[in-house]
Amino acid sequence: MRFGERLRALREERGVSLAELARATSYSKSYLSRVETGRRPGNALLAAACVRALGVDPERLGPPDAPEAPALDGPGRPAAAPPPPPVAVPVQLPPAPGVFAGREAALAELDGALSPARPRWGEGGPRVWVLDGMGGIGKTALAVQWAHRVRHRFPDGVLFSDLAGHGGSGAPREPGEVLDGFLRALGADAGTIPPRVPERSALLRTLLAERRVLLVLDNAAAPAQVRPLLPGAPGCVVLVTSRTRMAGLVVRDGARRVTLAPLPQERAVELLRRTLGPERVDADLAAAGELVRRCGRLPLALLVAAERALSRPGLSLSRVNEELRSDRTRLHVLAAADDGDSALRTVFSWSYRALAPEPARAFRLLALHPGAALTAESAAALLGTTAGNAHELLDVLADVHLLEPEGPERFRFHSLLQVYGRELAEGQDSPRDRAAALDRLYDWYRQGADAAGRLLEPGSRPAGPAPLPGVRPPVFGAAEDAVAWCEAHLADLLALIRHAALTGRPPAAWQLPFALWSFFHRQHHRAEWLAAARIAVAAAAGSTDPRALTVSLALLGTAQLHAGRPVEAEIHLRRALERCAEGGTEPESECAARNHLAELVLRQGRAAEALELLEPALPLARTLGHRRVERVTLTNLGDASLRLGRLADAERFLLEALSLRSTGPDPRTEGLALLHLGAVHRASGRLPQAVGCLRRALELHRASGDRWARGRALEQLGHALVALGRPEEAVPLWHEALAVLADAAASGPPEAPGPEAASRRSRFRS
Repeated sequence: MRFGERLRALREERGVSLAELARATSYSKSYLSRVETGRRPGNALLAAACVRALGVDPERLGPPDAPEAPALDGPGRPAAAPPPPPVAVPVQLPPAPGVFAGREAALAELDGALSPARPRWGEGGPRVWVLDGMGGIGKTALAVQWAHRVRHRFPDGVLFSDLAGHGGSGAPREPGEVLDGFLRALGADAGTIPPRVPERSALLRTLLAERRVLLVLDNAAAPAQVRPLLPGAPGCVVLVTSRTRMAGLVVRDGARRVTLAPLPQERAVELLRRTLGPERVDADLAAAGELVRRCGRLPLALLVAAERALSRPGLSLSRVNEELRSDRTRLHVLAAADDGDSALRTVFSWSYRALAPEPARAFRLLALHPGAALTAESAAALLGTTAGNAHELLDVLADVHLLEPEGPERFRFHSLLQVYGRELAEGQDSPRDRAAALDRLYDWYRQGADAAGRLLEPGSRPAGPAPLPGVRPPVFGAAEDAVAWCEAHLADLLALIRHAALTGRPPAAWQLPFALWSFFHRQHHRAEWLAAARIAVAAAAGSTDPRALTVSLALLGTAQLHAGRPVEAEIHLRRALERCAEGGTEPESECAARNHLAELVLRQGRAAEALELLEPALPLARTLGHRRVERVTLTNLGDASLRLGRLADAERFLLEALSLRSTGPDPRTEGLALLHLGAVHRASGRLPQAVGCLRRALELHRASGDRWARGRALEQLGHALVALGRPEEAVPLWHEALAVLADAAASGPPEAPGPEAASRRSRFRS
C-alpha cells in the first residue's frame, strides 16, 4: 500500500476530515488530497505532522514513498533530468537577549499565534502579529526571545530581517532587497529570482506554500514595506515589530497587535537584579526602585544605567540616581559610551526625524506641558491652533509612539520622551515662542477654572480678562460639566501651579489656586487645596498686585478650616483681614475674609464674635453689587443670630437671603439658609414650617454634594419629626445622617468639634 493510501485509511479510521487534518498540520487541503491520491509523494515532515495530528504510532503510517526509478534513455542510461534542489532550512535569528525579564503577559499573548483553535487562521492566509511600542521599549528583544522559544514549532526554518524602518543607517530597506535575501535563504537559485517585487513576492509565496516557517520582520516603517513579504500559507507565522501602530496590517491583513508598555515596577527591578546581580540590588531596594522610576521603567534605559553601575563597581545605585535627577543631564547619562545606537537620545531621534515639520513642532511644544497628560483642547492652547487640528497632531504622534493614549481623548508622554522633547524645544524654538506657548496654556487652564467657579458659585466673582490670542476657553453647560472638567484636569492644574512657582511666574502661581476656590470648596480635595494655597501665598508675597496676598491668605485659611486645622486657619484669615484694614485691597477681599473668619468662629461656638465680623461685611457686599456674596453674608448673619437666640433677627436675615434669587442656581447657600430657617421655625414652635424648610434644604444639599450640611439637615429634620410625634420617620433619617457624617469624617472633618457638634453627637447616642 502506498503512503497516500495508508494516510487516507488512518485518517478515515480516526474519523478526521481532510479539512480538519489540514488545520491540524498546517498543510493545505489541496496538497493533502494530492498526497492521498498519489499525485504528490509526501515527505518526512508531512509524515511527522500527520502522526502527531492523528495520534498514531509512526510505524502505522510508515515512511513516504521512495522516488520512482528514472526512465531509461537508451541502453542502460537514465533520461537527462536535473536532480531536485536540496530543501533549505534557514535559521536566521540573532542571538537571544543576554538579559530578559518582565514580558510574561506579552509572551503568552504571542503564543496565541501557535494555537490551532483559531479557525480563521487554520484556513486561508498566514498568522500576522504586530509588536509595537516606543523606542527603547524592548520590541526586538521580545520578538527574538519569543522566536527562540518557539523555533522548534517551525521545522522549515526561521527568516529574520531588520527592515531599518527607524535607525541611523539611512533609508528603510526596500522590500525587493529583503525578498532577494529570503528567496536565496530558501534555496532559490540566484539566476531564477525575478527582478520585480511582485514576481519576487509571488515566488516567496510559492516556496512557502507547503512549509511552516516563522518570519520575523523587525523595525518596520510602514505596512507597504511589510506587505510584499507576507507568505500566503496558513502554516507560516509573521511577527512584525515597529514603532508605528501598523494600522494598515490590522485592517487589511488581519494582523493582531500587541502594544508594549513600560515594564511593571517589580519586573523592572527584576531586570536590574538579573543585570547587576541580586546582592547589589537587594542591598538597597529603595535606590533600585528610584532608579527604575528615573528610567521610566524603560528596558533600554535600565540596561544602560545598569551597565554604568557595572562598569564602575564602586558606584552605588544612589549615586547613579543623583546623576539622573536633573532633566538637563539625564539623557546624557543614559548613553552607552561605545555604542551610539544604544543612547536614549539617539534612539528617540530616529522617531522624531521621521516626522513632518508640523508634527515635529507639536512634539517639541507639547513637551513643555508641566504635566504629562494632554487633551486636544490643552494641546490646542499650547500650539495656538484649533482642537480639531491638535487632535490630528496628537494622533500622528501616538501612531509613532511619541505619545501614548491614556484614555478616551487623553494622551500621555513617557517621562524620558518628554525630557527629550524639551531639549529639542530649547534648541530649536525661540525663548519667545516657548514662553508664548506656556502663556497660552496657563491662560487656557485659568479661563476654564474661572468659568467653572462662576458656574459653581454664581455671582461670586466678576469675569476675568479676555483670553489670549489663540486660546479657546472651555465652555460648560452645567455645574456637573464644570466639576467633571476640574476633576479630569486636577493633576495637570496642580503641576502647572508648582511649575509657575518654580519658574518665576507668580501671577499664575496664585491666580490658578484662586480660580479653583469654588471647586475645592465643593469637592473637598483637602490635600490638594492646602498644597495649592500654600504655593499661592508664597508666590503672592512678592507680588505688586495688592489683592494677591490677601486673597491667597484667605484661600489658605479657608483650606485649613476645611482640613480641620482651626488654629492655623484663624492665623491666616486674620492676617488677610489685617491687610484689608491697611488699605490697598478691593472691598470683595475684605468681605470674603470677614465671611470666612466668621464661618470659622461660628463653628467654634463664638457667635457674638462672628456677628461683629459680619455686620461690616453686609454693607460692603451691597456696595459691591455681588448678590451671591450678599446672600452668603446674610446667611452667616442668620446663623450667628440663631446661635445667640435672636430668632427674630435670624429669621429676617435668612428670609432676605432667600429672596435674593437673581444670582442663579446656588444650592449650597440656599440650602444653608433653609437649614438655619428650619431651625428658627423649630425653635419658635412652627414645626410644619420647619419640616418643609428642612426637607427642601436636604434636597439642595444632596444636589450640592455638601455631606456635612446634608448630615445636619437629616439630623434637624429628624428632630422636627419627633417633635411632631412621628418618630418612626425620624429613625431612618438619623441612620442616614450618621452614615453621611461618618463618611465625611473619614476624609477629614471640615470643622473642629465645637460645643454644638458635641451636643449633636450626644443626642445621636441617646
